[in-house]
Amino acid sequence: MKREIDLTSHHLAQILKITEKENLEHFCLFGFYIDYGLRGAEAIGGDQKGNHLPGIMIEDIKWNDRYVWITGKGYAPTPDKPWRKAWESIPISPVLLSRLREFVGPRSSGKVFQISHQTPNNLMHKYARMIGIEDWSCAHPHRIRHWFHGIMSKRLGVAISGQPLNQFEFYDIERHDRTPLGVIARYVPATPLDRRRAIVQTVLGEEGIPL
Repeated sequence: MKREIDLTSHHLAQILKITEKENLEHFCLFGFYIDYGLRGAEAIGGDQKGNHLPGIMIEDIKWNDRYVWITGKGYAPTPDKPWRKAWESIPISPVLLSRLREFVGPRSSGKVFQISHQTPNNLMHKYARMIGIEDWSCAHPHRIRHWFHGIMSKRLGVAISGQPLNQFEFYDIERHDRTPLGVIARYVPATPLDRRRAIVQTVLGEEGIPL
């Protein structure tokens, strides 16, 4: 049976602090996983449960407006699921955006991360071990997505930027299908980018994540 561990906000803040000093590529990679709970291949490209994804492309980063277009698990907006529009773009937190600009440098196109499919897992093991996680071999990048789900879910109904975080916003940020919310889901517009940005940055700030 595969064993897994739970990552904490403190663990991930430590990893960001180490990588920001030691390796910008690693900082940006973990930054994307932590900043918006990306799935592994959504950041680096490759296979994600049968969907071949391109990864984050430099030409899709909107530096001035602080977001990036992203290709997720192959889902596109349809007439009966218009909320999927919220899955096409993700906001980029200020510190991550600044370090990303440094890392990308003069490149204007192509994949941000030119690494193998196994590299994020190896890096997760490396940094988990460095920060003293005893079961470091049980850590992997998708556990960051689980952590992201956790910090968002515990704030359902809590006021963020003047209004409570509702289920529709939660599903849109997590990029999970709204189908469990019933027929009414199709009539509630996709959560706007600025609202998603406000929610994510507020929650990360409260969790002590330096992004």
